[in-house]
Amino acid sequence: MMKLESFKFLASFATLLLLVVGASYLQHGYPTTKTKLDWDGKRVTVASKRAGEPPVLAYWIHGSSGDGERIMRVLKASYHPRNQYLLLLDASSSSDERRNLALSVQSNPLFAVFNNVNVVGRSYAVNQMGGSGLAALLHASALLLKISTTWDWFITLGASDYPLMTQDDILHAFTLLPRDLNFIHFANNTSGSNENTERVKQVVVDPSIYNRKDSPIFYARETRDAPNTFKIVAGSPWVILSRSLVEFVVKGWDNFPRKLLMYMSNVASPLEFYFQTVICNSPSFQNTTVDNDLRYFMSKNESLEGLNYKMVGNFKKEDDHVLMQEVDKKILKRSGNGVVPGKWCFWRNDSRVDDDGNWDINSVEATPRGVKMGATLSRLATQTHIITCPTILNN
Repeated sequence: MMKLESFKFLASFATLLLLVVGASYLQHGYPTTKTKLDWDGKRVTVASKRAGEPPVLAYWIHGSSGDGERIMRVLKASYHPRNQYLLLLDASSSSDERRNLALSVQSNPLFAVFNNVNVVGRSYAVNQMGGSGLAALLHASALLLKISTTWDWFITLGASDYPLMTQDDILHAFTLLPRDLNFIHFANNTSGSNENTERVKQVVVDPSIYNRKDSPIFYARETRDAPNTFKIVAGSPWVILSRSLVEFVVKGWDNFPRKLLMYMSNVASPLEFYFQTVICNSPSFQNTTVDNDLRYFMSKNESLEGLNYKMVGNFKKEDDHVLMQEVDKKILKRSGNGVVPGKWCFWRNDSRVDDDGNWDINSVEATPRGVKMGATLSRLATQTHIITCPTILNN
C-alpha cells in the first residue's frame, strides 16, 4: 500500500511539475542579439530588432470550455518564431482541459526550441460581456509585457477566430507601418451619441469578477449619470494595439486609464468602449489610430476571394471546420497538424541561412496578397482616424 501511495504521489508531483514548466512565464524577452539554439543538430536564431527587420507580434489566444483543440489550431495557423503567444482557457474549462493544453504546448518541439508560447496556468472566470472580459485582456497584455521586451503590437484572438493571411504576409505588411499605430474600429458616431450615453448610464454587475466560475451579467435597477469629465466613444471589441498604448493603460503613469477601468467595471460590453474612450480622451494617442480592426466575419459558403487586407476571420462554430480547412488549403498552405510554412521553416528545401550558418527567422517572404496588404495598410495609415474630443476637465 505504501509503495502504491508513493507511486501516486510521485506521479502527481511529476504531472504538477510538468504543468508548472509548461505553463510558466518567461522572466525576460528575446535579446536583440542572435542566440543559437540546437535542434537535431541545426542552429536557429531568435528574433532581432534591427532597422528594416519585421516587427514582433504578441498574440493572446483565449477560449472557454471545450476550446482547447481550437486554440491549438489557431496557434499553429498563426505561428511564427518571431512572435510571442499567450494562451488562456478560462475557468469554465476543466482542470484536465487546461492541463492538456499546457502539455500540448510543452510536448511540441518547435514551440520548445523557440520558447515563445506560454499558457496561463492559473485560470479565472471570464465573461466577454462584462468587466471580467476587459480585465482578462488587460491581464494578458500585462503578462506579455513581462514575457517579452521586444514585441510591437498586441493582437487578440478568440477560439472562433482564424488568420486569413500567412504570418510572412502579415509581418511584411506591418514592417511598413509606424510602430505606434493602433487598429481600432469606431462606431459611426464618435461624438458620444445618445445611444452610447444611455448604455453607460445603465449599471451592470459582472459576477465573474468575484465568482470562481463565469456567470451571466445582471442589470441593477438604478442608473447613474453619464460622465461629464470625458467623452464616451464606442466601437468594435476587437483591437490591435501598439506597445506604447498597452504600456499607457497597463503601467498607469496617467490616471485616466485607471479611472476609466473602474467606471467600465459596471458597463455592459466594456470592450466596446474602453480603448476607444482612452484614445479619444488622450491627446498623445488621438492621431495614432486606423479606424479598422482588420477583421472579417465569415459565414457559411463564404467566398475567400476579395478579402483584400482582412487579417483575421471570425467563424461561427457550426461552420468553422469546413471554412478553416478551405483557408488552410487555399491561403495558408497549411497541411495536417503542422504550422503554416514560411521563409523561416528549416525543413523546406529552399530555406535560407545567414552568413553565420543560422536559420533565418528575421526576414519574411511575402506573397502577392501580402504585398497588396502592405500597400493597403500603408494607405490606411495616412488616413488615421483623428477624433475631436472636448477639453477634459481637471478633477
